[in-house]
Amino acid sequence: MKYVIEFSKTGRMAYISHLDLSRAFLRALRMTGLQPAYSQGFNPHPKMSIALPLSLGQSSVCELIEIETREDQERLFFAEAVNLLNDRLPDGIRVLTMREKPDAFSKPLASYVRAAEYEILCDGIFDANARMAAFFERVHIPVLKTSKKTGQTAEKDIRPDMLSFSVKNELHGWLLCRVTLRAEGGAVLSPRTFFDAFAGTVRNTPTITRIAIFGDGGEMLAGRAR
Repeated sequence: MKYVIEFSKTGRMAYISHLDLSRAFLRALRMTGLQPAYSQGFNPHPKMSIALPLSLGQSSVCELIEIETREDQERLFFAEAVNLLNDRLPDGIRVLTMREKPDAFSKPLASYVRAAEYEILCDGIFDANARMAAFFERVHIPVLKTSKKTGQTAEKDIRPDMLSFSVKNELHGWLLCRVTLRAEGGAVLSPRTFFDAFAGTVRNTPTITRIAIFGDGGEMLAGRAR
């Protein structure tokens, strides 16, 4: 059986690594009685993957993880499985829903992700609405990016990966906005890269929370309707 789990990652868990997060879920799954299936070969690993991993320091209320269980694994009643998992996961990680993976999604979930929406909070940003509008009106926004594989630095235009924005509050220099950024294949724009390009000389650290993940045609894969 293949399952899709939607969960939140907040508080101190914003600083958990991708590897440790996977380990925490694997441990909790085993404690509930759900036994993941394993790949074949000399180095078998559990068939479990997170659709769109977050950078350290970023929270989320809409993470997606898919797991495949052994063929002989009995089905668990979903409501019971959610409670069992939440009892065994660390504080700050909470399962919201668990469901069988739809037959229409024959490939890994990550291959269906097209964009993600983030909420960004930061102080020291004045005239936020006008500045954000002007930022989105720019034709090109070049930034320098360093390849993790080669270590080489190259210029990249992030403007095509900036999809939409809305400023929720700009009271007394506080910026609270939502931005939707591309997140597919090799075109995944980090919200921190976006913010650094927007904020310029402002050195205050933003609080970033992912609030939705979208698929083809704007279909919401995870998150809550506004």
